[in-house]
Amino acid sequence: MRGWDEGEEDRKESLRRLVEALSQSRSDLSRSWKIYRRSLLAIVGLLLVTSVVTVSIFADDIAVEHPYRNLQDTEDLWSIDYEPRRAHPFSEECDWHEQSITVDTRSPLFSETVVAMSDDKVGDDNKYYRDTLTVIRLIHLEDDLGYDLNTSLISIDPSNSSILVLSEELYNNSSMTGKVWLTYEFDNEAMHVSWINLWGFEFPPEGYQRCIFGTNDQGQDMFSKVLYGSRVSLKIGITVAVLTVTIGTIVGSVSGYFGGRVDEVIMRICDVFFAIPGLILAMAFVTAMSQITSLTMPMWLGILIPILFLAVVFRSYLASTIAGDRSSDQLVETAVVALVGGSLMRNRNIFLALFLLFFFVGLFPGASWSDLFGISDSQGWRIGAATGVILILGMLALADKRFIENASFDGAGERLSKSLDWTNPWRYLTLRTVAIFIAAVVIYRFSGSTGDEIVVIKDFDRLWKIQAALIFTGWPGYARLIRGQVLYVKEMSFVEAARSVGAPPGRIMFRHILPNAWAPLLVAFTLDIGGTILSASGLSFIGLGAAPGTAEWGILVSESRRYFVPDPHLMLFPGLAIAVTTLGFNLLGDGIRDVVDPKNRR
Repeated sequence: MRGWDEGEEDRKESLRRLVEALSQSRSDLSRSWKIYRRSLLAIVGLLLVTSVVTVSIFADDIAVEHPYRNLQDTEDLWSIDYEPRRAHPFSEECDWHEQSITVDTRSPLFSETVVAMSDDKVGDDNKYYRDTLTVIRLIHLEDDLGYDLNTSLISIDPSNSSILVLSEELYNNSSMTGKVWLTYEFDNEAMHVSWINLWGFEFPPEGYQRCIFGTNDQGQDMFSKVLYGSRVSLKIGITVAVLTVTIGTIVGSVSGYFGGRVDEVIMRICDVFFAIPGLILAMAFVTAMSQITSLTMPMWLGILIPILFLAVVFRSYLASTIAGDRSSDQLVETAVVALVGGSLMRNRNIFLALFLLFFFVGLFPGASWSDLFGISDSQGWRIGAATGVILILGMLALADKRFIENASFDGAGERLSKSLDWTNPWRYLTLRTVAIFIAAVVIYRFSGSTGDEIVVIKDFDRLWKIQAALIFTGWPGYARLIRGQVLYVKEMSFVEAARSVGAPPGRIMFRHILPNAWAPLLVAFTLDIGGTILSASGLSFIGLGAAPGTAEWGILVSESRRYFVPDPHLMLFPGLAIAVTTLGFNLLGDGIRDVVDPKNRR
């Protein structure tokens, strides 16, 4: 083992390479921006997307009304006050309030002075409260039967604008029983918006600062709901796009690289998805999940995922360090053994994979991973079982190298020592190291959990079901796209060179092929965000998406259908939000397509 001082030259070289890589990345970004800004439409798309993202981030500061969390802290709810209902944009009715006043002197609620109060509101602690209002002027007064009364029967206290004074003529009138209803204008400055107020210039100008988008049938501010709707739509679009790209990339890479029967099976599965319209399949998927309230998985399955990842990494590490390169004589001997051994030797990896599948899924009664994992609930046993599985899979890889492929273990100690050289920490600054650390933390964290299940999503509401449905139906397109790229790139000389030095398939796929096949994937990813937002809004529009009352653009359009003729603005603004966001991502994708086009990079 080398000392720290002996590794100084290696550290300097690794740091130099890292700096060069960062410098090259900056240069590539600068060149890409020069190509991107050639297109005016691409710049417009970038501005639209940036605006929508900015609005979603600062919705809490821009909006004038805000949702509150329900008692279970599982969803956002909006207060309903029905005042004013379906007010038009910039309507002065948004500063009006109607309040009932008891005028029957026999009632315990009667008082000659009444405090101007708002309707019930819900606070952050989920308790109801009322605000005291400052009255500006009285507008209308009527009795219980709907007959108009003179507003002079009630006056505003000169010393306190929040106090309403009833005249004797009103409450001593024998014909007045029960209540009267007073409509007044109050100081509603908190519900006004003013984004710019400099040197006498104000935007929006006076008179256009209230109810910018009007109110819906429940009296809720449409401007605020459209702003918060951007968060929901962007969350759906980005989450679905990221997960579909991830799944499609992995499946498509495996299909394109290995080919043969693997490719045939995967592509036929994709054909089944393509044979059914995506929206219809998503509708069926959402309906099938209607009774699911939370998304969970067995504890043994949740830990199995990082275990398999670490096993693959460990197996690759052992094969590349302990097992040496094979000579030509050993290659010939391996071929003879495979020929003599027949199909069992040639397809040993397939048989091993089937055995492991049966073991992990539980097809061996009493001898499966779930039985082994469930022997004890202690964290030590679970971590030990996981470590044992990783070590066994690694040892099987070494046995295959030694006894089947006749690889030499000469110099294994030296190679192992070099691989564990900690005098140059820069060499471990990779995404692979981060992934290994995350997998180890997941195993440690979940091994100490109580219970038999892992709660993936506690409140699997309708918005989550939309995302699951779109992921379920969206990955085949990416799989076919990346498969075509892999089929093209894997025939290039640098891939053949990687194979010739014994690089494992996983390293070849994700280290050599994918970095040279990502360009079309990036374009498709950007374009798909807009399409996903449109699909999610469509599902909400037909009642299979967001719950009624949610601040989601599709459900806002759906709820406004019945009022389209008298109040078209209720549908106009959420519809424009969908159109602007979708258009922005489409134009952004077109601009990125120009950037990754080799013709433009000359």
